[in-house]
Amino acid sequence: MNRPLKAALFSALIFPGAGQFLLKKYISAVYFSAFAGVGLYLLFSNLMVIAQYIIDKVQRGEVENNLVTILELVHLQLATAIESFTPALIILLVAWIVSVVEAYRVAKKEENTREHGL
Repeated sequence: MNRPLKAALFSALIFPGAGQFLLKKYISAVYFSAFAGVGLYLLFSNLMVIAQYIIDKVQRGEVENNLVTILELVHLQLATAIESFTPALIILLVAWIVSVVEAYRVAKKEENTREHGL
């Protein structure tokens, strides 16, 4: 497997920045990982707020303690909270996509430089 493809796959399949780490571009690897980490943090913190809200309702007895009722509440909460997920998903997806493209681009540039002896 050639190096550009391997670096792109590392960033695509492992985590944003993994391809840059493979290429020993540690500063950009940290940046991509940090941006993706922020996106994941925002996403999971929003999910935890919804989960806590549902747990509180069940514990107070406002919602029946059965799977169907809880799933309906989950779907309702996710449908109403989609706006709060959008920024987190955008941050995560942009970091992931740019990391893949950048890992491939940098590895390809290094490969071309080595081939031409520059």
